[in-house]
Amino acid sequence: MKARLRKMDHGPRTTDHRLPGGRADLGPWSVVLGHWSRRGFTLVEIMLVVIIIGVLAAMVVPRFAGRTEQAKVARAKSDVAAIGLALDIFELDMGVYPETIKDLASKPGGDSENWKGPYIKQGKQLIDPWGHEYDYTRPTGQGKDYVLKSMGPDGKPGNDDISNQEAER
Repeated sequence: MKARLRKMDHGPRTTDHRLPGGRADLGPWSVVLGHWSRRGFTLVEIMLVVIIIGVLAAMVVPRFAGRTEQAKVARAKSDVAAIGLALDIFELDMGVYPETIKDLASKPGGDSENWKGPYIKQGKQLIDPWGHEYDYTRPTGQGKDYVLKSMGPDGKPGNDDISNQEAER
């Protein structure tokens, strides 16, 4: 015998706990869970966000403001070391230091059969972070010390120069 399945009736629905838009009415939890249907922010909320962003910016910006000059000095020191290394390799290959630092990037005229360059890339590496060319003085006579330096931010000789001889002191 087949058993008859009966549809269970739980009684009539008393209320539909739905808000307009199909959301459930959660009673006091509606406020906590953000179920109020507001359209935008109040002026006080916007001002509070602007003030918080302003305070954060005031704390962070001064920390990074002075770092650009330090970075330029560090790059100039690194460039002087790299160009100095290229000058030394050029001298090993050719037997003399180049006339100009541009001879590191392109083959110099005259007797240059031992030239195995380019020893350095042409362009930005021959310009210091402040936009000036590096100052190169070729050694004269018996002395083998060349002078390679950046004139610093002002582009003039002075206390802010960065030199290969500064590292040797």
